[in-house]
Amino acid sequence: MSSHVSKKIASALMEGGKLLAEACPVCASPLVQRKTGEVFCLSCEKQVVIVSSDEEALGKVTVNSVLYELEELMMRRIKAAIESVKSGEADERSTLENMTLMLDVVKKIKELRKS
Repeated sequence: MSSHVSKKIASALMEGGKLLAEACPVCASPLVQRKTGEVFCLSCEKQVVIVSSDEEALGKVTVNSVLYELEELMMRRIKAAIESVKSGEADERSTLENMTLMLDVVKKIKELRKS
């Protein structure tokens, strides 16, 4: 494990995270559980889903992958909207209304991940 990854893990622990006994299935680095309950490999910089059965794995992976993909899409669109407002290409009011709706979607995604 590199010192860079060790520093990330130490930082996560100082922020209230927990070091887990499980290792990343990809790189074998220790996994960290954040206060939100999400489990991450800080070496791969990806969320990891821990499951107890194949059925549970399929359900969690499918839901999490869809939520992740949707969140990424919303963030890309929000960034594009910001750029269009900055450049003056878009109607500022309607663009800001759309950004508010997209931020609401991101907020709901984060709430779903916690449950």
